[in-house]
Amino acid sequence: MKITVAGQDCTEKLGGEIRQKAAALKKLTGRAAPPEVSAEIGALVLHKASSDADYLDHFVRLLRYRDAFDTYDFDIPRRPGPFGTVLAGIKRVLWKLLRYQQDRIAFRQNMINGLFTNAIEFEMAERKKTDAELGQRLDKAEALLSKLTAEKMAK
Repeated sequence: MKITVAGQDCTEKLGGEIRQKAAALKKLTGRAAPPEVSAEIGALVLHKASSDADYLDHFVRLLRYRDAFDTYDFDIPRRPGPFGTVLAGIKRVLWKLLRYQQDRIAFRQNMINGLFTNAIEFEMAERKKTDAELGQRLDKAEALLSKLTAEKMAK
């Protein structure tokens, strides 16, 4: 693994820390565990797009995968020592008290995100349909023009 930041190699400086955090994330279980993401769902798929249309297709597919968020429990960061433990406990209690409101807001936002994603997909489908119709009309016009040109040359 090589880590480059602003054109400078930072592998030695950041590599160990990233490995430690990755190992800690692998140990998590239950709701706090990060979801397993396959390579075809990652944003690097966009880099492999061969055309603008291909890029847009991949982008909308990724948007569909990522158009919602959740309010699952998460690991609350805390300071070391007894003060950090007490503060983390208070944060846990506050999160449980506010969870209902968070869930309501998340539901509404997820609904709006889904509607926007549907609208984008619909718009793409309509544009593809219009492009295909225009292509057919252009082919017919070119065929008619070449036929008229051939008739005019024959006279």
